[in-house]
Amino acid sequence: MNNQFHAYGKNSIRKQNLEKRMLQTIFFPNKWNFHYFFNMMKDCQQFIIACISEIDHSWIIKLLVLLANAGRKIYLIMDCKEDQRNDELFQAVICELLIESQFKIKIVVNTKKYESLPTNFCVIDGKVLITTSTNWTINSFNKSHEWMMLDKKYDNVVEMIEIFEQMWNQFKFVTFINEDIALLDNDDSQFQSVFTY
Repeated sequence: MNNQFHAYGKNSIRKQNLEKRMLQTIFFPNKWNFHYFFNMMKDCQQFIIACISEIDHSWIIKLLVLLANAGRKIYLIMDCKEDQRNDELFQAVICELLIESQFKIKIVVNTKKYESLPTNFCVIDGKVLITTSTNWTINSFNKSHEWMMLDKKYDNVVEMIEIFEQMWNQFKFVTFINEDIALLDNDDSQFQSVFTY
C-alpha cells in the first residue's frame, strides 16, 4: 500500500510539473525574455495569427516579413483609430509589412471609434497561445513593466484560433490603392483557415 501511494504521489507530481510547463509567465523589460519570445516566433513552421494593438519593433517587423516570404501564413489584427490613419509611423509599419512581404502578410484593422481590441494575443503554429499586456513596440519590451503568458494547452489554443477567425471578419482589410493605404470591407476569402482541428 505504501508503494502504491508513493507511485501515485510521483504521478501526481509529474502531472503538476506538466501543467506548469504548459503555462508559463515571463516579464519585461528583460532582454532574455524578449529573445525567448522572439525565438519562439522565429521557429514558426506554419502560421502566426496575432491580435496586437500596435507594432513598431523593427526586429519583429523584419521577422514577420521573413517568415511570410518563406511561406508561413501571417495574419494580423491591429487597432487603427481615426488619428492613426494619417500617422506616418503607422503608415510606414503597414507599408513595410505589406510591401516587403509582397502582400503575403494579411492585415485587418479595427476602426471602431469606441471599441478597442481585447488583450493582445498571438498563436504560433497551433502549439502555443501567447496572451500579453505588451504591444509589439520597442517601449513595451524595453521600458514598460509588462507580462506575457505562454499557454500550450490544446483546448485554449483552439478556442483562441476560433475567436480570431470570428474577429477577422469584423474589421477592415488593409491594402494599397495608387500608393495610398486603403481600408476595404473584409472579404472572407482573405482569410484561409490556418489550423485543422
